[in-house]
Amino acid sequence: MTITAETEPGQGGRVLIVEDEPELLEPLDYSLRKAGFTTFSAADGLNACRQVGACRPELILLDIMLPDLDGWEVCRMIRSHPDERVASIPIIMLTALTATDNKLKGLELGADAYLPKPYSMKEVILQARNLVARRRQQTRLLDEVARLGSRSGVWHDIQDMVFHELRNHLLVIGGFSDVLSRDIPGLGQDRSRSHLEAIRRSSRYLVNLAEEFLMMRKVESGSLVLPRQLVELGALVGEVAKLFEPVAEDRRVQLQVGCEPARGTVLLNAAALKVVLANLLGNAIHYSGAGTTVRLGCLLDGAERLCLEVQDQGPGIPHDEQARIFERYYRGRGQQETTRGSGLGLYIARTLAEAMGGRVGLSSEPGLGSCFRVVLPLPSSAGAGVVPQRRLQ
Repeated sequence: MTITAETEPGQGGRVLIVEDEPELLEPLDYSLRKAGFTTFSAADGLNACRQVGACRPELILLDIMLPDLDGWEVCRMIRSHPDERVASIPIIMLTALTATDNKLKGLELGADAYLPKPYSMKEVILQARNLVARRRQQTRLLDEVARLGSRSGVWHDIQDMVFHELRNHLLVIGGFSDVLSRDIPGLGQDRSRSHLEAIRRSSRYLVNLAEEFLMMRKVESGSLVLPRQLVELGALVGEVAKLFEPVAEDRRVQLQVGCEPARGTVLLNAAALKVVLANLLGNAIHYSGAGTTVRLGCLLDGAERLCLEVQDQGPGIPHDEQARIFERYYRGRGQQETTRGSGLGLYIARTLAEAMGGRVGLSSEPGLGSCFRVVLPLPSSAGAGVVPQRRLQ
């Protein structure tokens, strides 16, 4: 779209004027500022190159006959810059060299326009507005491409993780189902019950994984809505803990669970709350050593907030890493080679907690374990956020 001469002041862009003659620089600077542009100036080629990096102009008005580096060399250096956003800055060459060969040379080097002196100030301003508008459109397109590329990479990694987990747990389900279907002689009732429990456990894990995957897709697309419903707190916490009991047992980690009030209900999103707790609890067990304890607790802070805590006796998190621990894909330096993980669990927990209006905090000392604390607001309009179980009977 072409920008007309009626553009309001303040709607211009950042313009670098490279001109060594003050009698030409001053009227250019004045006219551009009056037209709404923000201007910077340089009197030689070397200073011009430094200004490009410092002020990141949206347009360069470039004289050719300059001290140190001439305009040809400045243009060549800008166009060969490794940063695409610098290399693509629009350039208007302003020069007293009127020969056709000079104009062609400027255009061959990548100049966007070539105005011979004496030039019309109105033409300079109109050219500047058009090129700045084109630059801004190009910048928006580059930003959109980068955003889409980033999102594509994120979902590629998440899908890899999901399908890896699907494969593992489907193998468990398929293997134990095959054993049960063959009615193998000598397979006692206890063994059958054990196999069925393994199938149920993997099935529940896949259901939770599917819920988590769908929620994160909505988070990334900006369409996440988490409707509140009555959630029986004790039952939900117990369900999540039950899911991780076999994991804790395999790692010889003691899992302790406490919930107060154990029989109360709160208005929250059950699926999101399960995912938050599952990621924090799974993370705690994952990084805990044999013979240690992981504690999962919940309590009401007054009548307006629900507090959930997951505390472990693991290696703890170094202070210089604690600010980054919730970043997507971030894994601590000491854990990158010794433990397997996607680096998404804490990011997912924080994202969903914030989507419910809450927050996740961390208290950790190296060698003394970590405590993750989730604080979620409860609506005051529903019995101060808690509905005693007896009211539902």
